[in-house]
Amino acid sequence: MDTRSSFFTGRIARTLLGLKYFIILASSTILTGILSYLLHRSSFRGTHLVYNEVIAVLTLFFYLIAMVLPALKAYHGYMLPLNLALTYLWLTSLIFSSQDYSGGRCRYFSPPGVGRCGLKHTAQAFFIIGFSFLLFNTIHEALMWASHRRGQTAGAGDGEKDRPLATTTGTTAGGTEGERAAQATV
Repeated sequence: MDTRSSFFTGRIARTLLGLKYFIILASSTILTGILSYLLHRSSFRGTHLVYNEVIAVLTLFFYLIAMVLPALKAYHGYMLPLNLALTYLWLTSLIFSSQDYSGGRCRYFSPPGVGRCGLKHTAQAFFIIGFSFLLFNTIHEALMWASHRRGQTAGAGDGEKDRPLATTTGTTAGGTEGERAAQATV
């Protein structure tokens, strides 16, 4: 196993992955609390607010389960597809929160009339933190998965290239050595 492969699958890499999982879990927990408070304080159920709440709750659910994965030695970045999907969903949530809460619009959007601009800006900050760590996590898991795949196939040769093309000996441009020798004497 080369040093690059052991770096992405070693103990330090798993510890960093676990820390990123924890920060993502903490961000989604805080966002779930803030967005639930905003939903509770108002009868307004706008699409941006509900979407943000659903993404935060789904992330909370998946990362409660995923927190144990970096501790397993058999884990080699298999949550990459989920991380990739959640990264795009969090990017959309970040865009929605930026549309609703930036530029002096926080008093009138999502939910309107509640105010609490400081709380809404806090939610926006945790969307930035969560998205950033999900993006770093996706890159880390992709490197971990690729390193594991490379390590599996490093010792094995390509069966298609290692196989002989024909079972008989000879050349393709004129038959066997004996036939060419006979033709050369004639």
